[in-house]
Amino acid sequence: MDSSPHLDESQLRNLKARYEAQNNSSVASQIQALVDCVNTLKIQVGILGERGAGVSTLVQALLDKPRPVTDPWAYFRWPRQAMKQPVAHAHPTYPNLTLYELPGFEVSEEPAAYLKRLGDLSKFSCFVLVIGGAGLRDAHLQVLKAIKRKGKGFFLVRTKVDLDLHTAERRRRSRYNPTEQLGLIRKDLADTLSKNGMDPKKVFLVSGVVKERYEFAYFEDSLEKEVLNLKRTHDGNLEDVEAVSQRTIKMLYKICQSGSLSDVPAVIHSALENPTQIQLNVAVIGEAGSGKSALVNALRGVGCGERGAAPTGVTETTRKAMAYLLPVVPNLYLWDLPGVGLTEEDLSHLDLSRYDFFLLLASERYKHTHSCLARAITSAGKQVFFVRSKIDVDVEARPGSHPVPKEVVQEKVRKSCEEALKKDGVDCPKVFLVSCLKSDAYDLPLLQEALRNSAPDLKRKALRRAVPTVLSRLVRRKARVLMRDVWGKALNNCLYFVENSQPAVAGNLISTIAVFCIHFGLDEASLQRTAQASSKTSWLLQAAIQSPFAKPLNTAYVLSLITKPPSLTSWVWSYVPYLGRGAKVEPEISFESTYGMLQRVVVELSEDAERVLLMAIME
Repeated sequence: MDSSPHLDESQLRNLKARYEAQNNSSVASQIQALVDCVNTLKIQVGILGERGAGVSTLVQALLDKPRPVTDPWAYFRWPRQAMKQPVAHAHPTYPNLTLYELPGFEVSEEPAAYLKRLGDLSKFSCFVLVIGGAGLRDAHLQVLKAIKRKGKGFFLVRTKVDLDLHTAERRRRSRYNPTEQLGLIRKDLADTLSKNGMDPKKVFLVSGVVKERYEFAYFEDSLEKEVLNLKRTHDGNLEDVEAVSQRTIKMLYKICQSGSLSDVPAVIHSALENPTQIQLNVAVIGEAGSGKSALVNALRGVGCGERGAAPTGVTETTRKAMAYLLPVVPNLYLWDLPGVGLTEEDLSHLDLSRYDFFLLLASERYKHTHSCLARAITSAGKQVFFVRSKIDVDVEARPGSHPVPKEVVQEKVRKSCEEALKKDGVDCPKVFLVSCLKSDAYDLPLLQEALRNSAPDLKRKALRRAVPTVLSRLVRRKARVLMRDVWGKALNNCLYFVENSQPAVAGNLISTIAVFCIHFGLDEASLQRTAQASSKTSWLLQAAIQSPFAKPLNTAYVLSLITKPPSLTSWVWSYVPYLGRGAKVEPEISFESTYGMLQRVVVELSEDAERVLLMAIME
């Protein structure tokens, strides 16, 4: 889509001067009114924080100019140069929005002295206070209270949460749960704000380096809602949805940049029909010492101690979750997890959402720990195979005891495990009795075959679970691409009105909205294409559309949204004898209303697009 040029104030003034030179004072006054309106809509956001907290990194992320760094420790290697004066940055999507990177304050600096150094705060619409890993200190609270006294809104952005999670994972090992850890960080900040009489809901946890993760997108949308009155609910980006292959991501990104979202269902359905590229994460979970690493090696056909093998030993050797590719199934990863403890508290720290399927391993009888794990897995909506390891030890006759046929022992163990799993809510449980030392014996070959046969269906389920998130993030990305054109198109339409009639302006806007509908996949042809790629009919997809902008528009309706009543001066002059009497005073085209309407168009169409895509792809 061709972006409309963003006319700046100097270009408008040059245009005004040209009309004045032609003695066309009427048009010149209209352009001056447009300049005044543009200035009225200008918004300034102040971004500040302690030196080293990551203010510059956050600003660059907001400007869609992230630093090309994959190493999180680069936080500590970037030079920290003291900023003496505020630096203004024009927002790439909203030309009327300016982000001011304000000088940071030192740890030893008094809050009052810092606020004095900042100067007048009243020119800013709101503030973003950035804090790093040191937490919310008294200096931050004093700055927030000063902002509150000025009647300004604020956002508290906690950066570098990726480093917090990295540290927590090293410390807590098997008890590490990223969701739980983020919740603790949020609670600490929210509680401190509440105790000091400030809104605890304005806390956002981000990483400026890896902005596609955590709450960066939610922060962006909340900031836009605060300063631009845009109400969007999309969050995040696409990269952290592991079920989607990189090849598919590139195709979807290309659609977002220049294509129609009606092409998305065909891409998703193609991935579902041929799930080879879909990543499947299978967690091997159980108590410490149950043989998880040995099972991973046996399934992969790798001997213990060989290159690429999971480390094994008589004591617990797995300290953190490690992924190993299963050669017989493309893009299936076996995750060797640290051993689970015996207490309910140990189990409560597990983060099962990261995995698509589970191999629940036990080396002895079915215990309370296995029961808790089975219930947790089923309650999370995931499937599980139960694997009873070291079965060779059980079937071997003990010295001095009456020998029992191994088939009888195996059947007894299998039946006992199946009954226990059914009690814990596992429907049609599948139990495999294996010996990692005798890979060709017992059920290990059957387990390999079961994983191979189940993989396509499991991959499809993994992708379908990810589809709502994928669609939400794709639609948000598309909306931001289209939103870049809104300011320029609104300004060009108002300039077009200088020499053209109101119906002509409305016609231009209707054409613009029609193009937006095509990009969001909401026009009739796009809906037909979406229907062909899915099992849904076009009329059913049409029923999911709610915005009036996705339906046929008439000139009168559009003009009612973009015009404002004539000014009092114009109305009075119309009654001046010989000069204005009898002249018809029409409503004026408003730049503010036009800009607001086009913003509303993009937001409402994006919501409709998400509903249509969900209906088309989900069963």
